[in-house]
Amino acid sequence: MYLFTAGMGIGLTGLQAAQNAINVTGQNITNINTPGYARQRVNLETGFSVQIDKLQFGLGVNVRQVQSIRDRFLDMQLTQTITHQFGTKIRYEGIENIASVFVENGESGLDIELQRFFQAFEELAARPENDAVRTNVVTRAQTLISGLQARYNVIEDKRTQANRSAASIVNEVNIIAAQIAKLNHNIASEVPKGSDNNSRDQRQALVDKLAELVGIQCYEDTHGRLTITVENGMPIVSGSSAMPMIANSVYADGSYIIEIEIGDSGQKIDVTKAIKNGTLGGYLDLRDNILVGYMEKLDQLAAGVVYEVNQLHRNGVGIDGVTTNLDFFVAIGGGNDPNGLPTGVNNLNNYKGMISRMGINGLILNDPQLIASGDPLSSDPGPGNNEIALKLAELQNADNTVDSNNTGLPGNSGPFTIFISSIANKIGNEALNYKATSNTDENIRAALEIQRDRLSAVDFDEEATNLIVFQRSYQACSRFIGVINQLTDQLVNNFGK
Repeated sequence: MYLFTAGMGIGLTGLQAAQNAINVTGQNITNINTPGYARQRVNLETGFSVQIDKLQFGLGVNVRQVQSIRDRFLDMQLTQTITHQFGTKIRYEGIENIASVFVENGESGLDIELQRFFQAFEELAARPENDAVRTNVVTRAQTLISGLQARYNVIEDKRTQANRSAASIVNEVNIIAAQIAKLNHNIASEVPKGSDNNSRDQRQALVDKLAELVGIQCYEDTHGRLTITVENGMPIVSGSSAMPMIANSVYADGSYIIEIEIGDSGQKIDVTKAIKNGTLGGYLDLRDNILVGYMEKLDQLAAGVVYEVNQLHRNGVGIDGVTTNLDFFVAIGGGNDPNGLPTGVNNLNNYKGMISRMGINGLILNDPQLIASGDPLSSDPGPGNNEIALKLAELQNADNTVDSNNTGLPGNSGPFTIFISSIANKIGNEALNYKATSNTDENIRAALEIQRDRLSAVDFDEEATNLIVFQRSYQACSRFIGVINQLTDQLVNNFGK
Protein backbone atom coordinates (compact mmCIF):
# COMPACT_ATOMS: atom_id res chain seq x y z
CA MET A 1 0.00 0.00 0.00
CA TYR A 2 2.92 2.34 0.73
CA LEU A 3 4.15 2.07 -2.85
CA PHE A 4 0.75 3.18 -4.08
CA THR A 5 0.67 6.26 -1.85
CA ALA A 6 4.33 6.99 -2.71
CA GLY A 7 3.40 6.81 -6.35
CA MET A 8 0.75 9.48 -5.81
CA GLY A 9 3.45 11.68 -4.20
CA ILE A 10 5.82 11.09 -7.10
CA GLY A 11 3.15 12.05 -9.56
CA LEU A 12 2.31 15.15 -7.55
CA THR A 13 5.95 16.33 -7.55
CA GLY A 14 5.99 15.84 -11.30
CA LEU A 15 2.82 17.91 -11.68
CA GLN A 16 4.27 20.66 -9.50
CA ALA A 17 7.60 20.66 -11.37
CA ALA A 18 5.86 20.81 -14.75
CA GLN A 19 3.52 23.55 -13.54
CA ASN A 20 6.45 25.61 -12.22
CA ALA A 21 8.33 25.13 -15.49
CA ILE A 22 5.25 26.25 -17.45
CA ASN A 23 4.96 29.33 -15.21
CA VAL A 24 8.63 30.24 -15.79
CA THR A 25 8.21 29.73 -19.53
CA GLY A 26 5.21 32.05 -19.45
CA GLN A 27 7.26 34.61 -17.52
CA ASN A 28 9.93 34.47 -20.23
CA ILE A 29 7.43 34.83 -23.06
CA THR A 30 5.59 37.77 -21.51
CA ASN A 31 8.89 39.60 -20.87
CA ILE A 32 10.34 39.00 -24.33
CA ASN A 33 10.28 42.78 -25.00
CA THR A 34 11.22 43.93 -21.48
CA PRO A 35 14.56 45.83 -21.50
CA GLY A 36 17.18 44.21 -19.30
CA TYR A 37 15.20 41.01 -18.73
CA ALA A 38 17.29 37.83 -18.62
CA ARG A 39 15.53 34.60 -19.45
CA GLN A 40 14.92 32.21 -16.57
CA ARG A 41 15.32 28.46 -16.35
CA VAL A 42 13.93 25.88 -13.92
CA ASN A 43 16.67 23.69 -12.52
CA LEU A 44 15.30 20.29 -11.44
CA GLU A 45 16.85 17.65 -9.22
CA THR A 46 15.91 14.11 -8.21
CA GLY A 47 13.88 13.93 -5.04
CA PHE A 48 14.87 12.00 -1.95
CA SER A 49 14.80 8.21 -2.13
CA VAL A 50 13.54 5.63 0.32
CA GLN A 51 14.83 2.11 0.89
CA ILE A 52 12.35 -0.77 1.08
CA ASP A 53 14.01 -4.06 1.82
CA LYS A 54 17.08 -3.99 -0.40
CA LEU A 55 15.68 -1.67 -3.01
CA GLN A 56 15.92 2.14 -3.36
CA PHE A 57 12.83 3.95 -4.62
CA GLY A 58 12.92 7.62 -5.70
CA LEU A 59 10.30 10.02 -4.41
CA GLY A 60 9.93 12.18 -7.50
CA VAL A 61 11.45 15.50 -8.55
CA ASN A 62 12.23 18.75 -6.80
CA VAL A 63 12.56 22.30 -8.20
CA ARG A 64 16.00 23.26 -6.95
CA GLN A 65 16.16 26.80 -8.37
CA VAL A 66 14.66 29.23 -10.85
CA GLN A 67 17.88 30.53 -12.41
CA SER A 68 18.37 33.76 -14.30
CA ILE A 69 20.73 33.15 -17.22
CA ARG A 70 23.48 35.77 -16.95
CA ASP A 71 27.22 36.03 -17.44
CA ARG A 72 28.53 38.32 -14.73
CA PHE A 73 31.88 38.85 -16.47
CA LEU A 74 30.11 39.80 -19.71
CA ASP A 75 27.95 42.29 -17.81
CA MET A 76 31.06 43.93 -16.34
CA GLN A 77 32.70 44.13 -19.78
CA LEU A 78 29.61 45.82 -21.16
CA THR A 79 29.52 48.27 -18.25
CA GLN A 80 33.11 49.34 -18.91
CA THR A 81 32.44 49.75 -22.63
CA ILE A 82 29.32 51.85 -22.02
CA THR A 83 31.04 54.20 -19.59
CA HIS A 84 33.98 54.75 -21.97
CA GLN A 85 31.69 55.20 -24.98
CA PHE A 86 29.62 57.95 -23.41
CA GLY A 87 32.68 59.84 -22.14
CA THR A 88 34.16 59.85 -25.64
CA LYS A 89 30.82 60.75 -27.23
CA ILE A 90 30.43 63.86 -25.07
CA ARG A 91 33.97 64.98 -25.89
CA TYR A 92 33.33 64.57 -29.61
CA GLU A 93 30.06 66.50 -29.48
CA GLY A 94 31.70 69.27 -27.44
CA ILE A 95 34.52 69.73 -29.93
CA GLU A 96 32.12 69.62 -32.87
CA ASN A 97 30.11 72.42 -31.25
CA ILE A 98 33.08 74.81 -31.28
CA ALA A 99 34.63 73.75 -34.60
CA SER A 100 32.93 76.67 -36.36
CA VAL A 101 34.98 79.09 -34.26
CA PHE A 102 38.10 78.22 -36.25
CA VAL A 103 36.57 77.46 -39.66
CA GLU A 104 38.45 79.15 -42.50
CA ASN A 105 35.58 79.87 -44.88
CA GLY A 106 37.28 82.53 -47.02
CA GLU A 107 34.77 85.22 -46.05
CA SER A 108 34.60 85.84 -42.32
CA GLY A 109 37.06 83.43 -40.77
CA LEU A 110 39.45 84.52 -38.06
CA ASP A 111 42.36 84.24 -40.48
CA ILE A 112 40.59 86.60 -42.91
CA GLU A 113 39.92 89.16 -40.17
CA LEU A 114 43.58 89.06 -39.18
CA GLN A 115 44.76 89.42 -42.79
CA ARG A 116 42.49 92.39 -43.34
CA PHE A 117 43.87 94.04 -40.21
CA PHE A 118 47.43 93.84 -41.48
CA GLN A 119 46.34 94.75 -45.01
CA ALA A 120 45.00 97.98 -43.53
CA PHE A 121 48.58 98.79 -42.51
CA GLU A 122 49.69 98.03 -46.08
CA GLU A 123 47.20 100.61 -47.30
CA LEU A 124 48.43 103.00 -44.62
CA ALA A 125 51.99 102.55 -45.83
CA ALA A 126 50.84 103.42 -49.35
CA ARG A 127 48.89 106.51 -48.25
CA PRO A 128 49.95 107.48 -44.72
CA GLU A 129 48.48 110.97 -44.97
CA ASN A 130 44.96 109.75 -45.93
CA ASP A 131 42.41 110.13 -43.11
CA ALA A 132 40.05 107.46 -44.51
CA VAL A 133 42.88 104.91 -44.63
CA ARG A 134 43.76 105.65 -41.01
CA THR A 135 40.13 105.29 -39.97
CA ASN A 136 40.06 101.94 -41.79
CA VAL A 137 42.99 100.73 -39.67
CA VAL A 138 40.94 101.44 -36.53
CA THR A 139 37.87 99.76 -38.03
CA ARG A 140 39.82 96.64 -38.96
CA ALA A 141 41.32 96.50 -35.48
CA GLN A 142 37.88 96.77 -33.90
CA THR A 143 36.61 93.99 -36.19
CA LEU A 144 39.53 91.77 -35.19
CA ILE A 145 38.96 92.38 -31.49
CA SER A 146 35.22 91.74 -31.83
CA GLY A 147 35.90 88.53 -33.77
CA LEU A 148 38.33 87.24 -31.17
CA GLN A 149 35.99 88.10 -28.31
CA ALA A 150 32.95 86.57 -30.04
CA ARG A 151 34.80 83.30 -30.66
CA TYR A 152 36.18 83.29 -27.13
CA ASN A 153 32.66 83.82 -25.75
CA VAL A 154 31.29 80.94 -27.82
CA ILE A 155 33.79 78.59 -26.19
CA GLU A 156 33.16 80.10 -22.77
CA ASP A 157 29.41 79.56 -23.22
CA LYS A 158 30.01 75.90 -24.14
CA ARG A 159 32.17 75.58 -21.04
CA THR A 160 29.37 77.04 -18.91
CA GLN A 161 26.89 74.61 -20.48
CA ALA A 162 29.22 71.69 -19.73
CA ASN A 163 29.44 72.84 -16.12
CA ARG A 164 25.65 73.05 -15.77
CA SER A 165 25.17 69.67 -17.43
CA ALA A 166 27.67 68.12 -15.03
CA ALA A 167 25.73 69.52 -12.06
CA SER A 168 22.44 68.07 -13.30
CA ILE A 169 23.99 64.63 -13.82
CA VAL A 170 25.00 64.42 -10.16
CA ASN A 171 21.33 64.30 -9.12
CA GLU A 172 20.64 61.47 -11.57
CA VAL A 173 23.64 59.52 -10.28
CA ASN A 174 22.39 59.79 -6.69
CA ILE A 175 18.88 58.62 -7.61
CA ILE A 176 20.15 55.56 -9.49
CA ALA A 177 22.74 54.72 -6.82
CA ALA A 178 20.02 54.73 -4.14
CA GLN A 179 17.86 52.41 -6.26
CA ILE A 180 20.75 49.99 -6.77
CA ALA A 181 21.47 49.99 -3.02
CA LYS A 182 17.83 49.10 -2.33
CA LEU A 183 17.98 46.24 -4.85
CA ASN A 184 21.22 45.08 -3.21
CA HIS A 185 19.30 44.79 0.05
CA ASN A 186 16.54 42.78 -1.63
CA ILE A 187 19.04 40.40 -3.21
CA ALA A 188 21.00 39.92 0.03
CA SER A 189 17.72 39.09 1.81
CA GLU A 190 16.42 36.62 -0.81
CA VAL A 191 15.32 33.16 0.27
CA PRO A 192 16.51 30.89 -1.13
CA LYS A 193 19.77 32.39 -2.35
CA GLY A 194 19.73 33.32 -6.02
CA SER A 195 15.95 33.42 -6.30
CA ASP A 196 15.26 37.15 -6.69
CA ASN A 197 15.86 37.31 -10.43
CA ASN A 198 13.63 40.32 -10.98
CA SER A 199 15.76 42.44 -8.67
CA ARG A 200 18.89 41.33 -10.51
CA ASP A 201 17.37 42.29 -13.86
CA GLN A 202 16.34 45.71 -12.57
CA ARG A 203 19.73 46.24 -10.98
CA GLN A 204 21.68 45.44 -14.15
CA ALA A 205 19.52 47.83 -16.18
CA LEU A 206 20.26 50.54 -13.60
CA VAL A 207 23.98 49.75 -13.67
CA ASP A 208 24.01 50.18 -17.45
CA LYS A 209 22.25 53.53 -17.06
CA LEU A 210 24.67 54.59 -14.32
CA ALA A 211 27.62 53.67 -16.57
CA GLU A 212 26.27 56.09 -19.17
CA LEU A 213 26.34 58.87 -16.59
CA VAL A 214 29.65 58.37 -14.77
CA GLY A 215 32.78 56.24 -15.00
CA ILE A 216 32.30 53.27 -12.68
CA GLN A 217 33.65 49.87 -11.76
CA CYS A 218 31.52 47.05 -10.30
CA TYR A 219 32.27 44.12 -7.99
CA GLU A 220 29.86 41.47 -6.66
CA ASP A 221 30.33 40.03 -3.18
CA THR A 222 29.41 36.56 -1.89
CA HIS A 223 25.93 37.79 -0.93
CA GLY A 224 25.20 38.90 -4.49
CA ARG A 225 25.47 42.61 -3.64
CA LEU A 226 27.24 45.01 -5.99
CA THR A 227 29.88 47.45 -4.86
CA ILE A 228 30.12 50.33 -7.34
CA THR A 229 33.02 52.75 -7.29
CA VAL A 230 34.10 55.72 -9.36
CA GLU A 231 37.43 55.49 -11.10
CA ASN A 232 39.60 56.34 -8.08
CA GLY A 233 38.01 53.52 -6.06
CA MET A 234 35.69 55.71 -3.98
CA PRO A 235 32.40 53.79 -3.55
CA ILE A 236 29.05 55.32 -4.42
CA VAL A 237 27.22 52.06 -3.67
CA SER A 238 28.41 49.69 -0.96
CA GLY A 239 26.10 46.89 0.02
CA SER A 240 22.73 48.33 0.97
CA SER A 241 24.08 51.89 1.28
CA ALA A 242 24.59 54.64 -1.29
CA MET A 243 27.17 57.34 -0.68
CA PRO A 244 25.84 60.70 -1.88
CA MET A 245 27.62 62.52 -4.68
CA ILE A 246 27.68 66.26 -3.99
CA ALA A 247 28.07 69.09 -6.52
CA ASN A 248 29.66 72.07 -4.77
CA SER A 249 29.76 75.44 -6.52
CA VAL A 250 33.14 77.13 -6.06
CA TYR A 251 34.58 80.34 -7.49
CA ALA A 252 37.68 79.76 -9.59
CA ASP A 253 39.39 81.77 -12.34
CA GLY A 254 36.65 84.35 -12.54
CA SER A 255 33.62 82.05 -12.66
CA TYR A 256 31.66 79.57 -10.58
CA ILE A 257 32.23 75.90 -11.35
CA ILE A 258 31.13 72.72 -9.62
CA GLU A 259 33.45 70.33 -7.86
CA ILE A 260 32.31 66.77 -7.17
CA GLU A 261 32.60 65.23 -3.71
CA ILE A 262 31.50 61.84 -2.41
CA GLY A 263 30.66 61.21 1.21
CA ASP A 264 28.48 62.26 4.07
CA SER A 265 28.85 64.75 6.89
CA GLY A 266 31.59 62.59 8.41
CA GLN A 267 33.99 62.56 5.47
CA LYS A 268 33.90 64.01 1.98
CA ILE A 269 36.45 63.33 -0.74
CA ASP A 270 36.93 65.46 -3.86
CA VAL A 271 36.70 63.17 -6.91
CA THR A 272 36.39 65.83 -9.64
CA LYS A 273 39.68 64.99 -11.33
CA ALA A 274 39.20 61.24 -10.85
CA ILE A 275 36.05 61.06 -12.99
CA LYS A 276 37.24 60.47 -16.55
CA ASN A 277 34.45 58.54 -18.28
CA GLY A 278 30.71 58.50 -18.65
CA THR A 279 28.75 61.60 -19.57
CA LEU A 280 29.89 63.35 -16.39
CA GLY A 281 33.57 62.63 -17.08
CA GLY A 282 33.16 63.94 -20.64
CA TYR A 283 31.62 67.20 -19.46
CA LEU A 284 34.27 67.72 -16.77
CA ASP A 285 37.07 67.11 -19.29
CA LEU A 286 35.48 69.57 -21.73
CA ARG A 287 35.14 72.18 -19.02
CA ASP A 288 38.52 71.81 -17.37
CA ASN A 289 40.83 70.78 -20.21
CA ILE A 290 39.60 70.62 -23.81
CA LEU A 291 37.68 73.89 -24.08
CA VAL A 292 40.13 75.71 -21.82
CA GLY A 293 42.91 74.59 -24.15
CA TYR A 294 41.28 76.27 -27.16
CA MET A 295 40.54 79.42 -25.16
CA GLU A 296 44.23 79.47 -24.27
CA LYS A 297 45.15 79.28 -27.96
CA LEU A 298 43.01 82.33 -28.70
CA ASP A 299 44.61 84.23 -25.81
CA GLN A 300 48.07 83.28 -27.10
CA LEU A 301 47.17 84.51 -30.58
CA ALA A 302 45.81 87.80 -29.24
CA ALA A 303 48.85 88.28 -27.01
CA GLY A 304 51.13 87.76 -29.98
CA VAL A 305 49.28 90.33 -32.08
CA VAL A 306 49.18 92.90 -29.26
CA TYR A 307 52.83 92.41 -28.34
CA GLU A 308 54.21 92.58 -31.88
CA VAL A 309 52.07 95.56 -32.92
CA ASN A 310 52.74 97.54 -29.74
CA GLN A 311 56.51 96.95 -29.87
CA LEU A 312 56.66 98.56 -33.32
CA HIS A 313 53.94 101.17 -32.79
CA ARG A 314 55.40 102.69 -29.63
CA ASN A 315 58.65 103.40 -31.53
CA GLY A 316 56.87 105.17 -34.40
CA VAL A 317 55.36 108.61 -34.77
CA GLY A 318 52.00 109.85 -35.91
CA ILE A 319 51.41 111.93 -38.97
CA ASP A 320 52.37 115.03 -36.97
CA GLY A 321 55.92 113.68 -36.75
CA VAL A 322 55.92 114.37 -33.00
CA THR A 323 53.58 112.02 -31.13
CA THR A 324 55.39 108.80 -30.22
CA ASN A 325 55.60 106.09 -27.53
CA LEU A 326 51.93 105.16 -27.89
CA ASP A 327 50.66 101.57 -27.65
CA PHE A 328 48.13 100.80 -30.38
CA PHE A 329 46.38 98.23 -28.17
CA VAL A 330 45.72 98.93 -24.50
CA ALA A 331 44.14 97.04 -21.63
CA ILE A 332 40.51 97.80 -20.92
CA GLY A 333 40.14 98.84 -17.31
CA GLY A 334 43.87 98.84 -16.62
CA GLY A 335 47.32 99.60 -17.92
CA ASN A 336 49.90 97.82 -20.03
CA ASP A 337 53.11 96.30 -18.77
CA PRO A 338 56.51 97.08 -20.37
CA ASN A 339 55.83 94.47 -23.07
CA GLY A 340 52.66 96.23 -24.13
CA LEU A 341 50.39 93.53 -22.69
CA PRO A 342 47.69 94.12 -20.07
CA THR A 343 49.22 94.15 -16.63
CA GLY A 344 49.22 90.64 -15.16
CA VAL A 345 48.65 88.92 -18.52
CA ASN A 346 51.73 86.89 -19.37
CA ASN A 347 53.10 83.40 -19.94
CA LEU A 348 52.83 82.61 -16.23
CA ASN A 349 49.03 82.57 -16.50
CA ASN A 350 48.98 81.25 -20.11
CA TYR A 351 47.94 84.76 -21.22
CA LYS A 352 44.53 84.21 -19.66
CA GLY A 353 42.37 87.32 -19.87
CA MET A 354 44.15 88.70 -22.92
CA ILE A 355 41.11 88.78 -25.18
CA SER A 356 38.66 90.00 -22.56
CA ARG A 357 40.91 93.00 -21.78
CA MET A 358 42.03 93.78 -25.33
CA GLY A 359 41.13 97.26 -26.58
CA ILE A 360 42.31 100.10 -28.84
CA ASN A 361 44.09 103.10 -27.37
CA GLY A 362 41.46 105.78 -26.69
CA LEU A 363 43.72 108.51 -28.06
CA ILE A 364 43.91 106.71 -31.40
CA LEU A 365 40.14 106.11 -31.42
CA ASN A 366 39.58 109.86 -31.04
CA ASP A 367 42.32 110.83 -33.51
CA PRO A 368 43.48 108.19 -36.04
CA GLN A 369 46.22 110.61 -37.14
CA LEU A 370 48.08 109.45 -34.04
CA ILE A 371 48.53 105.99 -35.56
CA ALA A 372 52.29 105.58 -35.79
CA SER A 373 53.12 105.11 -39.44
CA GLY A 374 56.51 106.82 -39.60
CA ASP A 375 59.93 106.27 -38.13
CA PRO A 376 61.19 109.27 -36.12
CA LEU A 377 64.74 108.45 -37.21
CA SER A 378 63.82 108.41 -40.88
CA SER A 379 65.73 110.59 -43.32
CA ASP A 380 62.33 111.66 -44.68
CA PRO A 381 60.29 112.72 -41.62
CA GLY A 382 57.47 114.31 -43.63
CA PRO A 383 53.80 113.15 -43.89
CA GLY A 384 54.86 110.44 -46.33
CA ASN A 385 56.97 108.71 -43.71
CA ASN A 386 55.71 105.11 -43.80
CA GLU A 387 58.54 102.91 -42.48
CA ILE A 388 56.72 101.77 -39.31
CA ALA A 389 53.52 101.12 -41.27
CA LEU A 390 55.48 98.84 -43.61
CA LYS A 391 56.95 96.93 -40.69
CA LEU A 392 53.49 96.57 -39.15
CA ALA A 393 52.17 95.20 -42.43
CA GLU A 394 55.06 92.73 -42.61
CA LEU A 395 54.01 91.20 -39.27
CA GLN A 396 51.34 89.27 -41.16
CA ASN A 397 53.96 86.87 -42.54
CA ALA A 398 56.57 87.15 -39.79
CA ASP A 399 57.78 84.05 -37.95
CA ASN A 400 57.95 83.60 -34.17
CA THR A 401 55.05 85.87 -33.40
CA VAL A 402 52.95 83.61 -31.11
CA ASP A 403 54.17 82.21 -27.80
CA SER A 404 52.41 78.85 -28.21
CA ASN A 405 54.45 77.13 -25.48
CA ASN A 406 53.98 79.83 -22.84
CA THR A 407 57.75 80.30 -22.50
CA GLY A 408 57.59 84.09 -22.66
CA LEU A 409 57.39 86.60 -25.50
CA PRO A 410 58.66 87.04 -28.18
CA GLY A 411 56.92 84.01 -29.60
CA ASN A 412 58.18 80.65 -30.78
CA SER A 413 55.69 79.98 -33.60
CA GLY A 414 54.01 81.79 -36.46
CA PRO A 415 53.08 83.37 -38.78
CA PHE A 416 49.70 84.26 -37.32
CA THR A 417 47.63 82.69 -40.12
CA ILE A 418 49.65 79.47 -39.89
CA PHE A 419 49.02 79.40 -36.15
CA ILE A 420 45.27 79.77 -36.79
CA SER A 421 45.42 76.99 -39.38
CA SER A 422 47.21 74.75 -36.89
CA ILE A 423 44.39 75.29 -34.37
CA ALA A 424 41.78 74.43 -37.01
CA ASN A 425 43.74 71.30 -37.94
CA LYS A 426 44.09 70.33 -34.30
CA ILE A 427 40.39 70.66 -33.59
CA GLY A 428 39.56 68.72 -36.75
CA ASN A 429 41.94 65.91 -35.86
CA GLU A 430 40.69 65.74 -32.28
CA ALA A 431 37.09 65.59 -33.48
CA LEU A 432 37.94 62.77 -35.90
CA ASN A 433 39.83 60.85 -33.20
CA TYR A 434 37.01 61.12 -30.69
CA LYS A 435 34.45 60.22 -33.34
CA ALA A 436 36.45 57.16 -34.39
CA THR A 437 36.91 56.08 -30.77
CA SER A 438 33.22 56.63 -30.03
CA ASN A 439 32.24 54.58 -33.09
CA THR A 440 34.63 51.83 -32.04
CA ASP A 441 33.17 51.77 -28.54
CA GLU A 442 29.67 51.71 -30.01
CA ASN A 443 30.57 48.74 -32.21
CA ILE A 444 32.14 46.90 -29.27
CA ARG A 445 29.04 47.62 -27.19
CA ALA A 446 26.80 46.30 -29.96
CA ALA A 447 28.90 43.14 -30.22
CA LEU A 448 28.78 42.59 -26.46
CA GLU A 449 25.03 43.19 -26.38
CA ILE A 450 24.56 40.64 -29.15
CA GLN A 451 26.69 38.20 -27.17
CA ARG A 452 24.67 38.87 -24.02
CA ASP A 453 21.39 38.52 -25.91
CA ARG A 454 22.47 35.14 -27.26
CA LEU A 455 22.97 34.03 -23.70
CA SER A 456 20.27 35.91 -21.81
CA ALA A 457 17.60 37.12 -24.20
CA VAL A 458 14.32 35.27 -24.60
CA ASP A 459 14.02 33.17 -27.78
CA PHE A 460 10.36 32.75 -28.66
CA ASP A 461 10.87 29.55 -30.63
CA GLU A 462 12.82 27.96 -27.79
CA GLU A 463 10.21 28.96 -25.22
CA ALA A 464 7.40 27.65 -27.43
CA THR A 465 9.19 24.31 -27.63
CA ASN A 466 9.71 24.25 -23.87
CA LEU A 467 6.05 25.01 -23.36
CA ILE A 468 5.09 21.92 -25.37
CA VAL A 469 7.60 19.76 -23.49
CA PHE A 470 6.40 20.87 -20.07
CA GLN A 471 2.78 20.57 -21.13
CA ARG A 472 3.39 16.97 -22.18
CA SER A 473 5.21 16.34 -18.93
CA TYR A 474 2.25 17.69 -16.98
CA GLN A 475 -0.14 15.52 -18.96
CA ALA A 476 2.05 12.44 -18.43
CA CYS A 477 2.20 13.03 -14.67
CA SER A 478 -1.58 13.47 -14.61
CA ARG A 479 -1.92 10.21 -16.48
CA PHE A 480 0.48 8.55 -14.04
CA ILE A 481 -1.59 9.73 -11.07
CA GLY A 482 -4.73 8.49 -12.81
CA VAL A 483 -3.17 5.04 -13.22
CA ILE A 484 -2.13 4.91 -9.55
CA ASN A 485 -5.60 6.04 -8.54
CA GLN A 486 -7.21 3.35 -10.71
CA LEU A 487 -4.97 0.60 -9.30
CA THR A 488 -5.62 1.78 -5.76
CA ASP A 489 -9.34 1.78 -6.38
CA GLN A 490 -9.21 -1.76 -7.78
CA LEU A 491 -7.12 -2.95 -4.87
CA VAL A 492 -9.49 -1.43 -2.29
CA ASN A 493 -12.55 -2.77 -4.05
CA ASN A 494 -11.09 -6.26 -4.44
CA PHE A 495 -10.13 -6.45 -0.79
CA GLY A 496 -13.58 -5.28 0.10
CA LYS A 497 -15.31 -8.25 -1.56
